[in-house]
Amino acid sequence: MRADNSLAVKEAVQRADFLQGPLIVSEQAMKHHERNHYFGSAAEEIEVAGTYNLLYNTIFFIEAGMGSALCFKGMADAVGSSRGLVFRPLDPVIYSANYVFWRRDQVFLPRRSSRRGGLGRDVL
Repeated sequence: MRADNSLAVKEAVQRADFLQGPLIVSEQAMKHHERNHYFGSAAEEIEVAGTYNLLYNTIFFIEAGMGSALCFKGMADAVGSSRGLVFRPLDPVIYSANYVFWRRDQVFLPRRSSRRGGLGRDVL
């Protein structure tokens, strides 16, 4: 979210806070109905301004004031911290599965650092 968003002053964002403005969510989350699982009966009241496949592209929409993005913390830190955007965790926390795809013949370089966490379930 933008640093001037009214929710940016909070330590954590709660379900009811999302009723205040538009939300941009991942296409993958929409396909797997994660919004319905988290928001329950209030899911239909949440204004979804758009969906994304790549969070980096979403930054321009957030900067333009089109909404706040629902994303993983590590992704938010990597893409938006230097652009006047802030990350606020959810309370209660959502656990979600990540899906990574690559070409069958793709060659990967050996991992050089254990600085980044592994794939699997992550916190939003």
